[in-house]
Parts: sequence; C-alpha cells; structure tokens
Amino acid sequence: MSYVALVTARFDEVTRFYGELLGFPVVTQWDRHNARGLRFDAGGMRLEIIDNEREQRPVELGQPADKVHIVIEVENIDEARERIQVDTPPTQDTSWGARIFRVHDPDGIPVTFLQWVTSE
Repeated sequence: MSYVALVTARFDEVTRFYGELLGFPVVTQWDRHNARGLRFDAGGMRLEIIDNEREQRPVELGQPADKVHIVIEVENIDEARERIQVDTPPTQDTSWGARIFRVHDPDGIPVTFLQWVTSE
C-alpha cells in the first residue's frame, strides 16, 4: 500500500491535528486554485489529506468514522502518549496481545496507537 487519502471539508483543522498535534512530518504538499492537499509520513505509511472545498468535483462526504479507522503501530505506547499533543485516554491492554489508546481527528475518524506486547 502506498498511502491512504482522506477527503475533508475541515482541511486546516485536520492537517493541524495530524501535523502539529500528532507530530506527523509533511512529506509533500500542494496549494493550487483547484486543489489543495498534503501528505504526511505516519510512521512509514503515507496519509494524504485532500481539501474537498478546493476540488473541481467535490465528493459527497458521509460519516468517515463508520467505515475507517487508522492504526499507528509504535514501539513504545507510553512514549507515543507523551509525545502527541492531544488529550488521550488511558492505555488499555487487549485480549489479543496489544496495548492501545485511541483519539479522534476533527472529522471523527478514530486513530488508534498500538504497541504489540506479544508476538503477532
């Protein structure tokens, strides 16, 4: 997989969330009269954010959280919780061998941080 693209009507809020608050570095960006977007490095996966307000043919946006959530695997879940700049719930241990916590982006998309604690 090369990257995941999210289309949003809240471009500035969503890009601030992933860039400033979660700390994902920008890989590339574009800002033209008919298109605006950027692509983050989300720990090896690329996450592209597209401004639906600038698209020549805007898409009808539904409820993204109903069908999509993003999972970011990390080496140390506690360090990840300390590094990001959003309120995070307590870390939970799962029955399937991981520690996780979940936050939501401005569009309501769940972003789960996951550390494997047993072999997959």
